[in-house]
Amino acid sequence: MQDLFDSAIDLAKQAGKITLDYFCTDLNIESKSDDSPVTIADRKTEEFLRKEIEKRYPDDAILGEEFGEKKGRSGLRWILDPIDGTKTFIRGVPMYGTMIAIEREGQSQVGVIYFPPLDETIAALSGSGCYWNGEKCSVSKTATLPEASVMTTAMDSILEHWGEEILLRFLKETGFQRTWADCYGYLLVATGRADACVDPIMHIWDVAPLIPIVEEAGGRLTDLNGSRSLKITNMMASNGKIHDAFLDLLNGR
Repeated sequence: MQDLFDSAIDLAKQAGKITLDYFCTDLNIESKSDDSPVTIADRKTEEFLRKEIEKRYPDDAILGEEFGEKKGRSGLRWILDPIDGTKTFIRGVPMYGTMIAIEREGQSQVGVIYFPPLDETIAALSGSGCYWNGEKCSVSKTATLPEASVMTTAMDSILEHWGEEILLRFLKETGFQRTWADCYGYLLVATGRADACVDPIMHIWDVAPLIPIVEEAGGRLTDLNGSRSLKITNMMASNGKIHDAFLDLLNGR
């Protein structure tokens, strides 16, 4: 898996640089079936990744946000999110990322995120640690919610999916809150600069890279039921120390 890990980092960086050709330009923005935006940058980036993976690893399966699934026979599956944070990208905010995971036997073994405008990389291989720009990183030691810095991608999403009472508790019972998260919020958790990040809506291409990244940094990642899998549809990542207390808060307990 070490060779695959190194290859995933290389591919994420190459693909991420494609997005810079379109960043802060006048883009045609389309809406997908779920009303989320998509641009030529999303498509061109994923096309590059799929082509390179098929060339280097022709027997591996590929699942991407924009172009679906290609079956494989090796037992390995590459999971791609060419631009996580397309709304952020469209607005010219540099905290979006190109995400790659490699799944083996139902487990995400490799997670890589490259942030092109910032030239930052966070990458993890199961059993080998988490690395931020090549240096090993770890989660924070914050132990209580009133001390905690917490992230979310959009406050209105919490309001829509979990209700006003939970949003108010989120705001009142944690130390301080910030948005513009997307994958950058989870980078902040894995590097100890935020204590937790939560999002009510997630997909496998969001979740898969983050499982090894957060866990290898010493944190914990589950849905609101406390379950950990590639199939979760909402997510909370934390330093582990505040995880149960934050789950109680978000579940109204």
